Amino acid sequence: MTEDESLGARIRRLRLDRGLTQREVAEPRYTRAFLAAIEGGVRVPNAETLAHIAGALGVDADDLRHGRPADLADTLSGELAEARRELSRGRTAEAAAKADEIAELARRYALPELQCRAVHLAGDVALHRGDVGAAIQRYAGAKTLLEQQDVTLRAAVVAREAYCLQITGATGEAITLLEAELRAVRAAADPDPDAQVRLTSALVYTFLELDWRERARRLEREALPLLPRVRNREWLAQFSVTVAQQRRDHDLADTERLLGEALAIYTSLGLTREIGICQWAHGYVLRRVGRVREAAERFEQARAILREVGAVQDLAGATLELAEARRLDGDLDEAERLAGEAVDICRRTPHQECMAEADRILGRIAGARSPGSPVADQLLSAAADRYEESGLVAELVTTSRLLGEQRRAGGNVEGAAESFRRGLLAAARLPEGGSL
Repeated sequence: MTEDESLGARIRRLRLDRGLTQREVAEPRYTRAFLAAIEGGVRVPNAETLAHIAGALGVDADDLRHGRPADLADTLSGELAEARRELSRGRTAEAAAKADEIAELARRYALPELQCRAVHLAGDVALHRGDVGAAIQRYAGAKTLLEQQDVTLRAAVVAREAYCLQITGATGEAITLLEAELRAVRAAADPDPDAQVRLTSALVYTFLELDWRERARRLEREALPLLPRVRNREWLAQFSVTVAQQRRDHDLADTERLLGEALAIYTSLGLTREIGICQWAHGYVLRRVGRVREAAERFEQARAILREVGAVQDLAGATLELAEARRLDGDLDEAERLAGEAVDICRRTPHQECMAEADRILGRIAGARSPGSPVADQLLSAAADRYEESGLVAELVTTSRLLGEQRRAGGNVEGAAESFRRGLLAAARLPEGGSL
Protein backbone atom coordinates (compact mmCIF):
# COMPACT_ATOMS: atom_id res chain seq x y z
CA MET A 1 0.00 0.00 0.00
CA THR A 2 1.20 3.52 -0.83
CA GLU A 3 0.02 6.71 0.85
CA ASP A 4 -1.45 8.04 -2.46
CA GLU A 5 -3.23 4.77 -3.37
CA SER A 6 -6.76 5.50 -4.57
CA LEU A 7 -9.82 3.87 -3.03
CA GLY A 8 -10.53 1.91 -6.21
CA ALA A 9 -6.95 0.66 -6.43
CA ARG A 10 -7.08 -0.33 -2.77
CA ILE A 11 -10.27 -2.35 -3.29
CA ARG A 12 -8.72 -4.11 -6.29
CA ARG A 13 -5.50 -4.88 -4.40
CA LEU A 14 -7.36 -6.32 -1.40
CA ARG A 15 -9.66 -8.34 -3.65
CA LEU A 16 -6.75 -9.86 -5.51
CA ASP A 17 -4.89 -10.53 -2.25
CA ARG A 18 -7.87 -12.60 -1.16
CA GLY A 19 -8.20 -14.42 -4.47
CA LEU A 20 -11.70 -13.07 -5.12
CA THR A 21 -13.32 -12.17 -8.45
CA GLN A 22 -15.18 -8.92 -9.02
CA ARG A 23 -18.41 -10.90 -9.25
CA GLU A 24 -17.81 -12.59 -5.88
CA VAL A 25 -17.27 -9.24 -4.18
CA ALA A 26 -20.10 -7.38 -5.94
CA GLU A 27 -22.96 -9.87 -5.94
CA PRO A 28 -25.70 -10.30 -5.01
CA ARG A 29 -26.36 -6.59 -4.44
CA TYR A 30 -24.23 -5.11 -7.21
CA THR A 31 -22.95 -6.13 -10.64
CA ARG A 32 -19.43 -7.04 -11.65
CA ALA A 33 -19.38 -4.06 -14.02
CA PHE A 34 -20.33 -1.68 -11.21
CA LEU A 35 -17.43 -2.90 -9.07
CA ALA A 36 -15.10 -2.65 -12.07
CA ALA A 37 -16.12 1.01 -12.44
CA ILE A 38 -15.33 1.60 -8.76
CA GLU A 39 -11.95 -0.10 -9.03
CA GLY A 40 -11.18 1.94 -12.11
CA GLY A 41 -12.02 5.21 -10.37
CA VAL A 42 -15.02 5.91 -12.61
CA ARG A 43 -17.57 5.51 -9.81
CA VAL A 44 -17.28 6.54 -6.15
CA PRO A 45 -19.08 4.19 -3.73
CA ASN A 46 -21.50 5.65 -1.21
CA ALA A 47 -21.46 4.56 2.43
CA GLU A 48 -23.86 1.64 1.84
CA THR A 49 -21.88 0.32 -1.13
CA LEU A 50 -18.57 0.70 0.67
CA ALA A 51 -19.95 -1.22 3.65
CA HIS A 52 -20.98 -4.07 1.33
CA ILE A 53 -17.56 -4.20 -0.35
CA ALA A 54 -15.74 -4.00 2.99
CA GLY A 55 -17.83 -6.88 4.32
CA ALA A 56 -17.00 -9.00 1.30
CA LEU A 57 -13.30 -8.22 1.75
CA GLY A 58 -13.41 -8.80 5.52
CA VAL A 59 -12.20 -5.33 6.52
CA ASP A 60 -13.64 -2.35 8.39
CA ALA A 61 -15.39 0.14 6.11
CA ASP A 62 -13.57 3.15 7.56
CA ASP A 63 -10.24 1.32 7.35
CA LEU A 64 -11.01 0.58 3.69
CA ARG A 65 -11.98 4.18 2.95
CA HIS A 66 -8.83 5.66 4.50
CA GLY A 67 -6.41 2.85 3.68
CA ARG A 68 -5.65 2.08 7.30
CA PRO A 69 -3.68 -1.00 8.25
CA ALA A 70 -5.73 -3.52 10.18
CA ASP A 71 -6.12 -2.72 13.91
CA LEU A 72 -4.17 0.54 13.51
CA ALA A 73 -6.33 2.44 16.02
CA ASP A 74 -5.83 -0.20 18.73
CA THR A 75 -2.11 -0.39 18.01
CA LEU A 76 -1.63 3.37 18.20
CA SER A 77 -3.75 3.59 21.34
CA GLY A 78 -1.49 1.04 23.04
CA GLU A 79 1.63 2.89 21.91
CA LEU A 80 0.19 6.14 23.22
CA ALA A 81 -0.42 4.57 26.65
CA GLU A 82 3.18 3.34 26.71
CA ALA A 83 4.44 6.79 25.72
CA ARG A 84 2.43 8.22 28.61
CA ARG A 85 4.26 5.84 30.97
CA GLU A 86 7.59 6.78 29.40
CA LEU A 87 6.89 10.44 30.10
CA SER A 88 6.02 9.71 33.73
CA ARG A 89 9.32 7.85 34.07
CA GLY A 90 11.23 10.86 32.75
CA ARG A 91 12.00 9.58 29.27
CA THR A 92 10.78 12.81 27.73
CA ALA A 93 12.63 12.58 24.43
CA GLU A 94 11.17 9.13 23.72
CA ALA A 95 7.67 10.25 24.75
CA ALA A 96 7.87 13.39 22.60
CA ALA A 97 9.05 11.46 19.55
CA LYS A 98 6.33 8.84 19.95
CA ALA A 99 3.63 11.48 20.46
CA ASP A 100 4.63 13.26 17.25
CA GLU A 101 4.83 9.98 15.31
CA ILE A 102 1.38 8.89 16.46
CA ALA A 103 -0.09 12.33 15.75
CA GLU A 104 1.19 12.16 12.16
CA LEU A 105 -0.07 8.60 11.58
CA ALA A 106 -3.45 9.47 13.09
CA ARG A 107 -3.69 12.52 10.82
CA ARG A 108 -2.75 10.48 7.73
CA TYR A 109 -5.32 7.80 8.45
CA ALA A 110 -8.14 10.10 9.62
CA LEU A 111 -8.18 9.15 13.30
CA PRO A 112 -8.93 12.55 14.89
CA GLU A 113 -9.42 11.27 18.45
CA LEU A 114 -6.02 9.58 18.47
CA GLN A 115 -4.44 12.60 16.83
CA CYS A 116 -5.91 14.81 19.56
CA ARG A 117 -4.67 12.47 22.30
CA ALA A 118 -1.18 12.46 20.79
CA VAL A 119 -1.04 16.26 20.56
CA HIS A 120 -2.32 16.45 24.15
CA LEU A 121 0.51 14.14 25.22
CA ALA A 122 3.00 16.37 23.41
CA GLY A 123 1.64 19.23 25.52
CA ASP A 124 2.17 17.16 28.65
CA VAL A 125 5.78 16.55 27.60
CA ALA A 126 6.35 20.30 27.24
CA LEU A 127 4.74 20.95 30.62
CA HIS A 128 6.83 18.21 32.24
CA ARG A 129 9.93 19.97 30.93
CA GLY A 130 8.72 23.33 32.25
CA ASP A 131 8.04 24.87 28.82
CA VAL A 132 4.60 26.28 29.58
CA GLY A 133 4.39 28.32 26.38
CA ALA A 134 4.91 25.25 24.20
CA ALA A 135 2.41 23.30 26.31
CA ILE A 136 -0.25 25.97 25.81
CA GLN A 137 0.28 25.85 22.04
CA ARG A 138 -0.06 22.08 21.99
CA TYR A 139 -3.25 22.10 24.07
CA ALA A 140 -4.74 24.76 21.80
CA GLY A 141 -3.87 22.55 18.83
CA ALA A 142 -5.50 19.56 20.50
CA LYS A 143 -8.74 21.51 20.99
CA THR A 144 -8.99 22.16 17.24
CA LEU A 145 -9.06 18.39 16.67
CA LEU A 146 -11.81 17.64 19.16
CA GLU A 147 -15.11 16.36 17.86
CA GLN A 148 -18.35 17.35 19.57
CA GLN A 149 -18.93 13.92 21.10
CA ASP A 150 -15.46 13.72 22.66
CA VAL A 151 -16.51 15.19 26.02
CA THR A 152 -14.07 13.06 28.02
CA LEU A 153 -11.09 13.99 25.89
CA ARG A 154 -12.19 17.60 25.86
CA ALA A 155 -12.27 17.61 29.67
CA ALA A 156 -8.66 16.36 29.72
CA VAL A 157 -7.50 19.13 27.38
CA VAL A 158 -9.45 21.88 29.15
CA ALA A 159 -8.12 20.80 32.55
CA ARG A 160 -4.54 21.09 31.28
CA GLU A 161 -5.27 24.41 29.62
CA ALA A 162 -6.67 25.75 32.89
CA TYR A 163 -3.61 24.55 34.80
CA CYS A 164 -1.35 26.46 32.43
CA LEU A 165 -3.47 29.57 32.95
CA GLN A 166 -3.23 29.20 36.70
CA ILE A 167 0.53 28.79 36.91
CA THR A 168 1.06 31.82 34.68
CA GLY A 169 -1.03 33.90 37.08
CA ALA A 170 -4.41 33.89 35.29
CA THR A 171 -6.24 32.04 38.07
CA GLY A 172 -9.57 33.76 37.44
CA GLU A 173 -9.50 32.77 33.77
CA ALA A 174 -8.69 29.20 34.76
CA ILE A 175 -11.71 29.00 37.06
CA THR A 176 -14.01 30.54 34.45
CA LEU A 177 -12.85 28.01 31.86
CA LEU A 178 -13.27 25.02 34.18
CA GLU A 179 -16.65 26.06 35.56
CA ALA A 180 -18.06 26.72 32.08
CA GLU A 181 -16.87 23.33 30.86
CA LEU A 182 -18.25 21.51 33.92
CA ARG A 183 -21.63 23.21 33.48
CA ALA A 184 -21.71 22.13 29.84
CA VAL A 185 -20.91 18.51 30.73
CA ARG A 186 -23.53 18.44 33.48
CA ALA A 187 -26.16 19.89 31.13
CA ALA A 188 -25.92 16.92 28.74
CA ALA A 189 -28.72 14.36 28.60
CA ASP A 190 -26.36 11.68 29.95
CA PRO A 191 -23.49 13.53 31.71
CA ASP A 192 -20.16 11.78 31.30
CA PRO A 193 -18.80 10.74 34.75
CA ASP A 194 -15.15 10.71 33.65
CA ALA A 195 -15.35 14.25 32.28
CA GLN A 196 -17.09 15.49 35.43
CA VAL A 197 -14.51 13.95 37.77
CA ARG A 198 -11.56 15.22 35.70
CA LEU A 199 -12.90 18.77 35.70
CA THR A 200 -13.88 18.54 39.36
CA SER A 201 -10.33 17.51 40.32
CA ALA A 202 -8.95 20.49 38.41
CA LEU A 203 -11.39 22.87 40.10
CA VAL A 204 -10.82 21.46 43.59
CA TYR A 205 -7.07 21.86 43.10
CA THR A 206 -7.53 25.48 42.03
CA PHE A 207 -9.93 26.23 44.89
CA LEU A 208 -7.45 24.78 47.38
CA GLU A 209 -4.74 27.04 45.97
CA LEU A 210 -7.10 29.95 46.63
CA ASP A 211 -8.03 28.57 50.08
CA TRP A 212 -11.67 28.31 48.99
CA ARG A 213 -12.13 25.16 51.05
CA GLU A 214 -15.92 25.23 51.36
CA ARG A 215 -16.29 25.37 47.59
CA ALA A 216 -13.76 22.56 47.25
CA ARG A 217 -15.60 20.38 49.77
CA ARG A 218 -18.91 20.99 48.00
CA LEU A 219 -17.44 19.89 44.69
CA GLU A 220 -15.99 16.79 46.31
CA ARG A 221 -19.39 15.83 47.74
CA GLU A 222 -21.05 16.32 44.35
CA ALA A 223 -18.48 14.08 42.62
CA LEU A 224 -18.47 11.18 45.10
CA PRO A 225 -21.54 9.38 43.62
CA LEU A 226 -19.87 9.43 40.19
CA LEU A 227 -16.72 7.57 41.21
CA PRO A 228 -18.02 3.97 40.75
CA ARG A 229 -18.82 4.82 37.11
CA VAL A 230 -15.47 6.39 36.21
CA ARG A 231 -13.50 4.30 33.70
CA ASN A 232 -10.17 6.18 33.75
CA ARG A 233 -8.30 4.81 36.77
CA GLU A 234 -5.61 7.48 36.59
CA TRP A 235 -8.29 10.15 36.99
CA LEU A 236 -9.73 8.31 39.99
CA ALA A 237 -6.28 8.40 41.59
CA GLN A 238 -5.87 12.05 40.73
CA PHE A 239 -9.21 12.84 42.38
CA SER A 240 -8.14 10.98 45.54
CA VAL A 241 -4.83 12.82 45.75
CA THR A 242 -6.50 16.19 45.25
CA VAL A 243 -9.30 15.81 47.80
CA ALA A 244 -6.94 14.21 50.33
CA GLN A 245 -5.26 17.60 50.66
CA GLN A 246 -8.44 19.05 52.19
CA ARG A 247 -8.22 16.82 55.25
CA ARG A 248 -7.46 18.15 58.75
CA ASP A 249 -5.66 16.51 61.65
CA HIS A 250 -8.74 14.56 62.75
CA ASP A 251 -9.10 13.16 59.21
CA LEU A 252 -5.59 11.78 58.79
CA ALA A 253 -6.85 8.21 58.59
CA ASP A 254 -8.95 9.24 55.61
CA THR A 255 -5.92 10.98 54.11
CA GLU A 256 -3.91 7.76 54.43
CA ARG A 257 -6.73 5.78 52.80
CA LEU A 258 -7.13 8.17 49.85
CA LEU A 259 -3.43 8.48 49.17
CA GLY A 260 -2.95 4.73 49.59
CA GLU A 261 -5.63 4.07 46.98
CA ALA A 262 -4.04 6.57 44.61
CA LEU A 263 -0.57 5.13 45.16
CA ALA A 264 -1.82 1.62 44.37
CA ILE A 265 -3.38 2.81 41.11
CA TYR A 266 -0.34 4.79 40.02
CA THR A 267 1.94 1.86 40.82
CA SER A 268 -0.19 -0.54 38.79
CA LEU A 269 -0.22 1.91 35.87
CA GLY A 270 3.55 2.42 36.02
CA LEU A 271 3.30 6.19 36.56
CA THR A 272 6.42 7.22 38.46
CA ARG A 273 5.95 11.00 38.50
CA GLU A 274 2.47 10.59 39.94
CA ILE A 275 3.88 8.45 42.76
CA GLY A 276 6.09 11.44 43.60
CA ILE A 277 3.03 13.69 43.60
CA CYS A 278 1.40 11.34 46.13
CA GLN A 279 4.39 11.76 48.46
CA TRP A 280 4.24 15.53 48.02
CA ALA A 281 0.52 15.62 48.83
CA HIS A 282 1.06 13.50 51.94
CA GLY A 283 3.77 15.85 53.14
CA TYR A 284 1.53 18.84 52.51
CA VAL A 285 -1.19 17.44 54.77
CA LEU A 286 1.30 16.48 57.49
CA ARG A 287 2.85 19.95 57.49
CA ARG A 288 -0.56 21.60 57.78
CA VAL A 289 -1.34 19.58 60.91
CA GLY A 290 2.02 20.40 62.53
CA ARG A 291 3.90 17.14 61.91
CA VAL A 292 6.75 19.01 60.27
CA ARG A 293 9.53 16.43 60.42
CA GLU A 294 7.33 13.68 59.04
CA ALA A 295 6.25 16.08 56.32
CA ALA A 296 9.89 16.82 55.47
CA GLU A 297 10.55 13.11 54.97
CA ARG A 298 7.69 12.93 52.46
CA PHE A 299 8.92 16.03 50.64
CA GLU A 300 12.40 14.53 50.41
CA GLN A 301 10.97 11.37 48.86
CA ALA A 302 8.88 13.44 46.45
CA ARG A 303 11.89 15.53 45.45
CA ALA A 304 14.02 12.46 44.76
CA ILE A 305 11.37 11.01 42.44
CA LEU A 306 10.55 14.28 40.69
CA ARG A 307 14.20 15.11 40.13
CA GLU A 308 14.85 11.65 38.71
CA VAL A 309 12.03 11.95 36.16
CA GLY A 310 12.81 15.59 35.31
CA ALA A 311 9.42 17.03 36.27
CA VAL A 312 10.67 20.61 36.47
CA GLN A 313 7.77 22.56 37.94
CA ASP A 314 6.72 19.78 40.28
CA LEU A 315 10.28 19.64 41.58
CA ALA A 316 10.21 23.38 42.27
CA GLY A 317 6.96 23.06 44.21
CA ALA A 318 8.11 20.11 46.32
CA THR A 319 11.41 21.90 47.01
CA LEU A 320 9.56 24.95 48.32
CA GLU A 321 7.42 22.75 50.56
CA LEU A 322 10.58 21.20 51.99
CA ALA A 323 12.12 24.66 52.43
CA GLU A 324 9.10 25.77 54.44
CA ALA A 325 9.26 22.61 56.56
CA ARG A 326 12.94 23.27 57.31
CA ARG A 327 12.14 26.87 58.20
CA LEU A 328 9.43 25.78 60.59
CA ASP A 329 11.88 23.33 62.15
CA GLY A 330 14.38 26.15 62.70
CA ASP A 331 16.96 25.18 60.08
CA LEU A 332 17.12 28.57 58.36
CA ASP A 333 20.31 27.89 56.41
CA GLU A 334 18.90 24.76 54.80
CA ALA A 335 15.57 26.46 54.19
CA GLU A 336 17.35 29.32 52.44
CA ARG A 337 19.41 26.94 50.31
CA LEU A 338 16.31 25.01 49.24
CA ALA A 339 14.33 28.16 48.47
CA GLY A 340 17.22 29.41 46.38
CA GLU A 341 17.27 26.10 44.50
CA ALA A 342 13.57 26.49 43.76
CA VAL A 343 14.13 30.05 42.53
CA ASP A 344 16.73 28.78 40.06
CA ILE A 345 14.18 26.31 38.70
CA CYS A 346 11.38 28.88 38.60
CA ARG A 347 13.46 31.29 36.55
CA ARG A 348 13.10 28.83 33.68
CA THR A 349 9.32 28.68 33.97
CA PRO A 350 6.63 31.34 34.44
CA HIS A 351 5.20 29.78 37.61
CA GLN A 352 3.98 32.87 39.45
CA GLU A 353 2.81 31.11 42.59
CA CYS A 354 6.12 29.30 43.08
CA MET A 355 8.03 32.55 42.65
CA ALA A 356 5.76 34.23 45.18
CA GLU A 357 6.20 31.39 47.67
CA ALA A 358 9.98 31.49 47.24
CA ASP A 359 10.01 35.25 47.88
CA ARG A 360 7.87 34.78 50.98
CA ILE A 361 10.01 32.03 52.46
CA LEU A 362 13.22 33.96 51.81
CA GLY A 363 11.61 37.09 53.23
CA ARG A 364 10.61 35.31 56.42
CA ILE A 365 14.12 33.89 56.77
CA ALA A 366 15.65 37.35 56.31
CA GLY A 367 13.20 38.78 58.84
CA ALA A 368 13.97 36.06 61.38
CA ARG A 369 17.67 36.84 61.15
CA SER A 370 17.20 40.60 61.22
CA PRO A 371 13.71 41.82 62.21
CA GLY A 372 12.61 44.74 60.07
CA SER A 373 15.44 44.29 57.55
CA PRO A 374 15.10 45.97 54.13
CA VAL A 375 15.77 42.62 52.44
CA ALA A 376 12.82 41.04 54.23
CA ASP A 377 10.64 44.02 53.27
CA GLN A 378 11.66 43.78 49.62
CA LEU A 379 11.07 40.04 49.37
CA LEU A 380 7.72 40.06 51.17
CA SER A 381 6.56 43.02 49.09
CA ALA A 382 7.46 41.13 45.92
CA ALA A 383 5.60 38.06 47.17
CA ALA A 384 2.49 40.10 47.97
CA ASP A 385 2.51 41.66 44.51
CA ARG A 386 2.88 38.28 42.81
CA TYR A 387 0.04 36.79 44.84
CA GLU A 388 -2.22 39.71 43.99
CA GLU A 389 -1.39 39.49 40.29
CA SER A 390 -2.23 35.79 40.38
CA GLY A 391 -5.54 36.31 42.16
CA LEU A 392 -4.41 34.28 45.19
CA VAL A 393 -6.20 36.46 47.70
CA ALA A 394 -5.78 34.28 50.80
CA GLU A 395 -2.01 34.19 50.24
CA LEU A 396 -2.03 37.96 49.75
CA VAL A 397 -3.77 38.36 53.11
CA THR A 398 -1.18 36.19 54.86
CA THR A 399 1.75 37.89 53.17
CA SER A 400 0.43 41.39 53.89
CA ARG A 401 0.19 40.49 57.56
CA LEU A 402 3.75 39.15 57.59
CA LEU A 403 5.01 42.27 55.82
CA GLY A 404 3.17 44.50 58.28
CA GLU A 405 4.76 42.70 61.20
CA GLN A 406 8.21 43.04 59.63
CA ARG A 407 7.75 46.75 59.08
CA ARG A 408 6.48 47.27 62.58
CA ALA A 409 9.49 45.39 63.98
CA GLY A 410 11.73 47.78 62.05
CA GLY A 411 9.94 50.87 63.34
CA ASN A 412 8.15 51.64 60.05
CA VAL A 413 4.74 52.19 61.60
CA GLU A 414 3.26 53.95 58.59
CA GLY A 415 4.44 51.20 56.24
CA ALA A 416 3.10 48.55 58.60
CA ALA A 417 -0.31 50.21 58.67
CA GLU A 418 -0.34 50.35 54.88
CA SER A 419 0.44 46.63 54.62
CA PHE A 420 -2.15 45.67 57.24
CA ARG A 421 -4.70 47.78 55.38
CA ARG A 422 -3.89 46.00 52.14
CA GLY A 423 -4.43 42.68 53.86
CA LEU A 424 -7.78 43.75 55.32
CA LEU A 425 -9.01 44.95 51.93
CA ALA A 426 -7.95 41.65 50.40
CA ALA A 427 -9.66 39.67 53.18
CA ALA A 428 -12.92 41.41 52.35
CA ARG A 429 -12.73 39.79 48.91
CA LEU A 430 -12.46 36.25 50.25
CA PRO A 431 -15.60 34.24 49.42
CA GLU A 432 -17.56 32.45 52.11
CA GLY A 433 -18.57 29.68 49.75
CA GLY A 434 -20.21 29.93 46.38
CA SER A 435 -21.17 27.36 43.76
CA LEU A 436 -21.17 26.75 40.07
